[in-house]
Amino acid sequence: LSNTGGIKGSVLPSAAQAVISVYDATDTAYAIPGRNGMFMVRGLEEGSYTVFVNASGGYQDTTLTDVEVTAGKQTDMGVLRLHN
Repeated sequence: LSNTGGIKGSVLPSAAQAVISVYDATDTAYAIPGRNGMFMVRGLEEGSYTVFVNASGGYQDTTLTDVEVTAGKQTDMGVLRLHN
């Protein structure tokens, strides 16, 4: 059984060329979504994280707070739709 968890989801549209930052008080992890917009960050300690979507191409950045990570599980954020 793993003592770490993860966060997954997808960012649309892919034209936003987003970079995902997942962080808490002590750690930061990054992900770049694939062509289909899907991303996954693994190896996160259990706890509450902030997910920052840094968009380009005229799309607005997005921040989601209090994303809970549980050991042994992937927290699914679903589809994050960015707007310009």
